[in-house]
Amino acid sequence: MSELVPEDVLEGLMEAWSKKGASYVECRAEVEKRTVIEVRDREVRRLDFGISAGLALRALVEGKMHFLTFSLDEADVPKAKSEEVLPDKAWITKSSLAEVEPVRDEVRIRPAKAPVEVPVEEKLEMAMEAHKACFSEGVKTASTLYMDFTITKRIVTSEGTDVIMELPYALVRHEATAEVEGRLNSHRAVWGVLGGLELVEPEEVIKMGEETGRKAVEGAKARRCPSGKFRVVVDGDLNHLLAHEALGHGAEADSLRIGSMLKGKMGKAVGSPLINVVDDGRFELEGVKGFGWIPYDDEGISTGRTVIIERGVLRSYMTDRTTASEFGLPLTGNARAQDWAHPPIVRMRNTFIEPSSPGEAMSNEELLEVLRNGLLLKTGRGGQVDPIRGTFTFGVQEVYNVEKGEIKERLSSTSISGNILVVLKKIGGVGREFDRPQISAGFCGKQMQRVPVGVSGPWLLIEEMLVGG
Repeated sequence: MSELVPEDVLEGLMEAWSKKGASYVECRAEVEKRTVIEVRDREVRRLDFGISAGLALRALVEGKMHFLTFSLDEADVPKAKSEEVLPDKAWITKSSLAEVEPVRDEVRIRPAKAPVEVPVEEKLEMAMEAHKACFSEGVKTASTLYMDFTITKRIVTSEGTDVIMELPYALVRHEATAEVEGRLNSHRAVWGVLGGLELVEPEEVIKMGEETGRKAVEGAKARRCPSGKFRVVVDGDLNHLLAHEALGHGAEADSLRIGSMLKGKMGKAVGSPLINVVDDGRFELEGVKGFGWIPYDDEGISTGRTVIIERGVLRSYMTDRTTASEFGLPLTGNARAQDWAHPPIVRMRNTFIEPSSPGEAMSNEELLEVLRNGLLLKTGRGGQVDPIRGTFTFGVQEVYNVEKGEIKERLSSTSISGNILVVLKKIGGVGREFDRPQISAGFCGKQMQRVPVGVSGPWLLIEEMLVGG
């Protein structure tokens, strides 16, 4: 792919490290084009454009994994030849890689309205109009973030893999804070897509802005949500939050090195038999890709659907080539890097809880009927997790009282907490209707790296959840 790195440079890098004794060499060239617009209280506070381009090289020499980075204009053979092989030290962990079949492929998402081809004036106009929609009586402050980034990368290995990908992303996020009779409440909403701006319709993000402001005001007016243990139904966004944050990080195989609540539990029941927990690299819902959709990971491994928990039983961890080899696990294609300046590590993609038996899944209305009396919890907001113990605390933006199976009074925002392995066993019903993946688009941070992740999921009935303080 000559627009990234000339073929002779790639060949030279491979040859230089092979002569140093490398049994494996991997080159990952990447170009990212990005636009960021931030509007706060009707004023543009940030307008950035940028291009990041570089090459990451990994070489395995006598069990020691070397990682080097170059800007594309310095990715020449002389620099590679000047780098020295790491000496043997007691603190250097030896690595090996799971065996793979090399693959050659090219995957380019070609949207009807590519973000890189849309004038910034049009993006700014959409962001401003959507931002203005956040304001209504009671809203004191609001912000809107618009961002798009298109990543083009090529992964070439000494084993024969040669993969090219071009992935465009776009995301809009609103946040509004309202004050009613001295009571404050904030609400945040997201719309993120992998594809073109034809999937970010101005009418949709304007409507989202209106709802963000309205829900902020409603929350400020609402009666305080009671605290205690309740039967609850949670929406698709909270489904994703429980699957990804509370459980998922403990299912990333590199966590087994330091401790995980799932360590030693392979083949054991860790949840209700009504559920599967899935991490899917190619998740799509009605033609809409999850924000964590990737056809290949950053080791050039084809992605797919990884069932972490099946019918309540732990069946798999998520792996890269190193952890698959280290722990004798199947390779799942979960190696991801933020960009060319970072090494790939085990990361999630699109993570969610689904019904283990679709025939037993219920509609949202049926879940509320079974709940009868309790709380409906919608849209999460940040929190804390301990993947070693499995404990979590998450914010919940919308709470509704449910009486006799009907949604009644809006209550104030609150929090939920517990141990994920206890909560998973208390799931008494699973919906069949996935919430839209666009509303759960976001970025996950780990080891100083952020990568795009999703997705939402069906509603869940949980027999007991600690709500509030």
